[in-house]
Amino acid sequence: MNTKISGAMGEAYVAEYFRKKRYKLLAMNYRCHMGEIDLIVAKRKKLSFVEVKLRKSGGVTRPADAVSRAKQSRLRATADIWLAQNPMYANFETDFTVAELYVGTAGAIEKMELIEEAF
Repeated sequence: MNTKISGAMGEAYVAEYFRKKRYKLLAMNYRCHMGEIDLIVAKRKKLSFVEVKLRKSGGVTRPADAVSRAKQSRLRATADIWLAQNPMYANFETDFTVAELYVGTAGAIEKMELIEEAF
């Protein structure tokens, strides 16, 4: 499976999950010079910056293992820029969530795990 296609599929899957949980999708694939944030969602006064990671089911490593310290630093810097551009969210509680998706051999998502406040 093409990683760009599977990544877009995974992001759409996670966005739909949050929509069903009554979160508002504020941004998808937000990009700036510091990096990219897959999803930015809000509910009440909580703002979540979501990193979506996919792996084949039965793999050795967890998807969240791919979110290195360097990646975390870029995500924080990117989130700071987004917040500066969107000051109406300055008083929201923020967190970084990693959405782990496990994909089966047929390419379908078999399982999702959310790690809230991942870092």
